[in-house]
Amino acid sequence: MYYLSKVNKELKFLSNPEIRLKILVDLGEGPKKVRDIARYSLLSYSSISSNMHRLSHEGFVEKIHNSFQLTNLGVIYISILMDFYDIISAVNDYSDFWLEHDINSLSVNDLNKLSSLEGSELIRCNSTDIYKTHKEFKRIFKDSKNLKVIFPYLHPEYPKLIRRLILKGINVELIVPKNILENFVKDIGKDVVKKGIEEGNFSMKYLDEHIKIALSVSHNFVSIGLFKIDGTYDQNRLLLSDKEKAINWGLAVFKSFDDYAVLFDFV
Repeated sequence: MYYLSKVNKELKFLSNPEIRLKILVDLGEGPKKVRDIARYSLLSYSSISSNMHRLSHEGFVEKIHNSFQLTNLGVIYISILMDFYDIISAVNDYSDFWLEHDINSLSVNDLNKLSSLEGSELIRCNSTDIYKTHKEFKRIFKDSKNLKVIFPYLHPEYPKLIRRLILKGINVELIVPKNILENFVKDIGKDVVKKGIEEGNFSMKYLDEHIKIALSVSHNFVSIGLFKIDGTYDQNRLLLSDKEKAINWGLAVFKSFDDYAVLFDFV
């Protein structure tokens, strides 16, 4: 209870009135004079000045010559607050996507960093284009480089996509559940799998457990697909981003599976 009370107290001080948060955000761009903030924010000089001194008293800002700047404490707090804003934004933008899907495949650390997905695009199938997500998936795969992918189920098109990339010499790291491993290898083509492994541009791993996330990460995109609460994979929605922070998030998620997946050794 003390922890919640402490957090509530800090948030209340920084955001009530809202002007304090505005001041911290402005100073996050660099040192500023009160009159400069007043000029661009359309807030009154007296209001900014009084709240600036409150922030200074609490150790969030400091005065250097005629300007104010964030203290180390201010930098830390504004960084945390902006990250929190991005998490809320990322979740709220597509709340039904997170609400209606099984997220147990994501670790607490993955969820804590959902702010990385802020600004992602949710691709949805509709009555006029029931294959929209699949077509988008094929499009982004075509230009992939150094692809890392987790396929939780066997779609007839996926092995073909992987086969083409292997034959083009694209680096592909693939993780699948053990129960579809044999069929996946067969559909890619045993000769192609062997060629890719021998030439070093293809590796395949498997997990004994049921995987509940579809993830693809390349140099210029990350895509996330999830299972619905009823246990079926949702082929009608795909979360997609080309932002660097989202791609890095996807790489971290992939690594968490890759670390304990078993390497397929072609014999």
